[in-house]
Amino acid sequence: MSSVLVVDNQPIVRDGLRALLERTGHQLLAEVDNGQDALLQCRLLHPQVVIVELMVPRLGGLDLVRRLRASHEGIRLLVYSAQEPGIYAARSLQAGADAYVSKSDAVDELRNALHAVSHGRSYFPSDATHPAAPAVPAGTSELTQLSARELSVLQLLSQGLSSKEVAAQLSLSYKTVSTYKVRLYQKLGVDSHFQLLEVARSHGMFAGEQSERATADALDPALKREYGFLRGLLDSAPYPMFVRDLQGRLLMCNRRYLVYAETTFEQIQGQTLHEARWLPEAMRNRSHDRLREAIVREEPFMTEVVIDYAGVATSFFVWCTPFRDASGNQVAIVGGMSDLTERDRMLATMRHEGAQARLQSTLKSSTLVAINNQLRIGLERMQEAIDQARRATAANTQPALDALVVEIDQMGRSLDRINALASVERHELQTQAQAHNLGILTEEILAPHRHQLALLGCTLDVGPGLRALARAWIDAHHYRRLLDCLFEQVRQGPLPAQLDLRVMTRILPRGWLCLTLELSPWYEPAEADSAASWAFAELQHLLQTLHASARSIPGQLGSESTWHFELELPLALSDA
Repeated sequence: MSSVLVVDNQPIVRDGLRALLERTGHQLLAEVDNGQDALLQCRLLHPQVVIVELMVPRLGGLDLVRRLRASHEGIRLLVYSAQEPGIYAARSLQAGADAYVSKSDAVDELRNALHAVSHGRSYFPSDATHPAAPAVPAGTSELTQLSARELSVLQLLSQGLSSKEVAAQLSLSYKTVSTYKVRLYQKLGVDSHFQLLEVARSHGMFAGEQSERATADALDPALKREYGFLRGLLDSAPYPMFVRDLQGRLLMCNRRYLVYAETTFEQIQGQTLHEARWLPEAMRNRSHDRLREAIVREEPFMTEVVIDYAGVATSFFVWCTPFRDASGNQVAIVGGMSDLTERDRMLATMRHEGAQARLQSTLKSSTLVAINNQLRIGLERMQEAIDQARRATAANTQPALDALVVEIDQMGRSLDRINALASVERHELQTQAQAHNLGILTEEILAPHRHQLALLGCTLDVGPGLRALARAWIDAHHYRRLLDCLFEQVRQGPLPAQLDLRVMTRILPRGWLCLTLELSPWYEPAEADSAASWAFAELQHLLQTLHASARSIPGQLGSESTWHFELELPLALSDA
């Protein structure tokens, strides 16, 4: 009988195979649960037969079969897998396997296959050796165009793994898996992850997990028929997903959605987005209105939002799309959320490094200009000294002095060229953004204004939030001038006993943040007040320079107005 290596990631399956091998007289050399260890054990133990499950991690079964066939002459490879035989039996044959048995088959099939490969024969379903036979499942032709690695990636995605998890399973880089996803989109004619999972579902590739769910009996009759697909779709998705009815009520969701909502399904079943307490109130209202609009128009929509999750501002890509029954009628809306933290971190890093490079370039140009000016002054002094010497020296020394003048002129022209190159960026020095802690910078700018207002009998209260402000790339020169103009205008008007200034930051998608200032009470300058009008005009000019926005918000029930300012800035990385 044969010496055998078992490669399967399910302990209960390995136990069953061990018992079968003992009953049939085969020698079990070793058991492993991943592809990398299988390669190592084959090099060390030289088994005659390897029994392989296609869904083992850290390489993938089809890749393992192909590598073993290429590196171990005479080895017999028996694929024993839970995968769809109509697809994977033929793929296993192409990869170099000697037999394929589905785990849904009777144990006798596995025993017969093991006997066949031990005696040098092959053992495959007729579907694999005769691909044109009618028994091949309808629609599998679109999967036949996929490579073995593409098929492995599709299978893992359909099981709910993220791209990072797929990369870890197959020992690939994240970038390589992303490339395979693009190829899957192209070959299968889809343009979203949702549609990709629909293709996988149509070929029986789903292996959904059990999770909290709405019961099928509670669904609309049109949705009952689609319950299995929707449940599998949600459970296999690598990100939070949900299904809502045409009134916006939550019908079902997956566990990942419940993690972000920090609740149980029973507590939120049937709720609309208006009632989603885990979202900020303003976002709840906007989301509910946008969802209702999408349902009425029967169209998909997508957006990017920032949600405070576990105390951290996290960017998400949110999408919703109509779900239609077999007759094409919209019966629900399916949506999902993808975490964009990694993307935003990369964008913030790129902007930070780009801003640093621009700052360094400007500082170098400024240094060149300064050196040029110093050398220019030195050359002018030399020229004056030579002119004096020419007037006082004998005629026989005149040619040497003339030659020296020519050299000085050439040096001057060279300095002019350096100055022309450097002066292109010299003007940017005054408006160059630098990385600042916005709290420290704002406190520094406000200090003299706080003192001046105190002398006038007015207290400036900035609250406790300055130390919590984030770091950002900001043009400190113009930011300082803006606050100077703001308080210049304030001092021209009626001064209250206390001014309240609130300075806040909030994280935006794509590596940006929004700096917000709110000053109250706020009084618009009177037309007759020329000093205040000039300060207001300069304030408006600075708003345009900084690409910022500001408006006066009227108070309620006769209370004073508030000046509201917003400026979007690139996030700066920590010095740590």
